[in-house]
Amino acid sequence: MTTPYNGDLERKVRELGYSVGNVESSLRSLRDEFEEDRSGSRSRLDTVQLDLRERKSEAEDLDERADGHDEDIVFLRRAVGDLGQRIAWLERRVRTAAGGRAVDLDATDHETKLLVKKIAAGRAAEAQLLPAADRARHVRSVNAYQEAAARQEKTRAAVLEAAATLATAAHGSDAFTKATDAYRQSRTNLRATETHLGSLKRTADTARTALDRDESLDQTLSEAAAAGQSAHQHLTRIARARISAALAGTDLLPVWFAAALGPMPPREDTEAWLDTATRALTYRLSYSIRDEVLALGSIPAQATARQRADHQTAEQGLRR
Repeated sequence: MTTPYNGDLERKVRELGYSVGNVESSLRSLRDEFEEDRSGSRSRLDTVQLDLRERKSEAEDLDERADGHDEDIVFLRRAVGDLGQRIAWLERRVRTAAGGRAVDLDATDHETKLLVKKIAAGRAAEAQLLPAADRARHVRSVNAYQEAAARQEKTRAAVLEAAATLATAAHGSDAFTKATDAYRQSRTNLRATETHLGSLKRTADTARTALDRDESLDQTLSEAAAAGQSAHQHLTRIARARISAALAGTDLLPVWFAAALGPMPPREDTEAWLDTATRALTYRLSYSIRDEVLALGSIPAQATARQRADHQTAEQGLRR
């Protein structure tokens, strides 16, 4: 059902679409004029940029008005989103024509190169060490065997104690009767624990071997792993600072950034958006990704399990 509110909003979207179409036409004309006379087209460039800012403001206003009526005007929200993408593309074309350049978020220097080396060395060390989850599992296996062995000894002691009572108590006495019941129960428990204990021992032996091997590795591996984690945290801070500076500056954002995250931060959940952008850039820096269109590039066939896991983490929240 179309409400007066929806009808007004639909009209606004159509009008905005026409306006964007006019801006596209102006941009084409502007490009032609640039080829003929760069100096004479400067005033028209300023006009187009002003027109784009007005259209962007209108798109944002429509998006705000649509927030409270999602169920009724989903198609309008999509239309507004499409227009927003067209406007962002147009703005990029205009700013490029005016000599604008994209900020190089992927730039490397001595500091970032050193951090990337430490991260790689740390991950290589981690690959040789037991993961925390595996170590904890092995420790539980060893503890489970030790506890079961202790219970078996306690049960065996109960069997011996009952047998000693049966050997000395008068047949038919209360002590004899109680010892008989205790002996039978203890023997049943002992047989059960012996069967279960064998399985626990095999698992514990395997776990202990893995733990012993891990502890025998050079201490420098643990130190390298810790240094790699620290370097990754430092690189993450650098990535976040670069993104913040780019958003506050006037240079264009890279194509891969705008395609995966949009041309600007959202009004809501801005912190989560910035976290997503930071993860993507940190991944690019860590694995030397230079793809100009795909935020995370393509996963190489020889990628390690760690890189695949990092890729999966980094792509969360990105546009598909």
